[in-house]
Amino acid sequence: MESSILIFAGVFTVAFVIALPIYLKAEGNIAAGPREFKKAALLKITVSGICALCALLGFFIWGMHENLALAFVSVALICSVVGDYFLQYIILDEKKFKIGILFFALTQVFLSVFLSLYHGISWPEFAIAAAVVAGAWIMVTVLKWELGEAKYPLLVYVGLLAFMVSKSVLALFSGAGISPALVLMAAGAVFFIVSDSLLGIKYFAGGKESKSKIYLITYFLAIFLIALSSIF
Repeated sequence: MESSILIFAGVFTVAFVIALPIYLKAEGNIAAGPREFKKAALLKITVSGICALCALLGFFIWGMHENLALAFVSVALICSVVGDYFLQYIILDEKKFKIGILFFALTQVFLSVFLSLYHGISWPEFAIAAAVVAGAWIMVTVLKWELGEAKYPLLVYVGLLAFMVSKSVLALFSGAGISPALVLMAAGAVFFIVSDSLLGIKYFAGGKESKSKIYLITYFLAIFLIALSSIF
């Protein structure tokens, strides 16, 4: 079984490594017109789709027989595929942007449910999430970020994300031992919050002129590592 797992992980890693640069190149050309925009959107959901398929494989390997909770990881990454499509319209269509935020909020909810079922619930993750939301609210207010109607949905999302990340990282210190799955999940969670922080700076803090794709790279690393954690 271990050799099969390594083969599966290798296949998905190769597919991911090939697809991501192709998407990033297409993303850099979206200003060329609607056709390029649609091409980039399709490639984007292809990359996130690879991650979702990887998580589904993990569920079929382990979840159906040993850990049904892994189904929540698969559903979470399927939500991220849908969210990726709608967030492609982050500037062009505010309604679609809000739908994208909703699906990514569901991603955090399902990942948090999985982590809570697997590692239990304790007060530190709630305290950390509350502190992060308070800090985000103060920052938005002091820096006068123009979030419009998306302000409160985004703050809710920040809270859900902070809870998921803190839960993932704290699981490493739960005393149950450190496994490859725990490390991959925690690393993916950290990349997730780094990506969303960079995305917020890019689009809401006057950074729109930046052509850096670091936020995209860290995001896809996040969901890929989370997906791999389902296999190991």
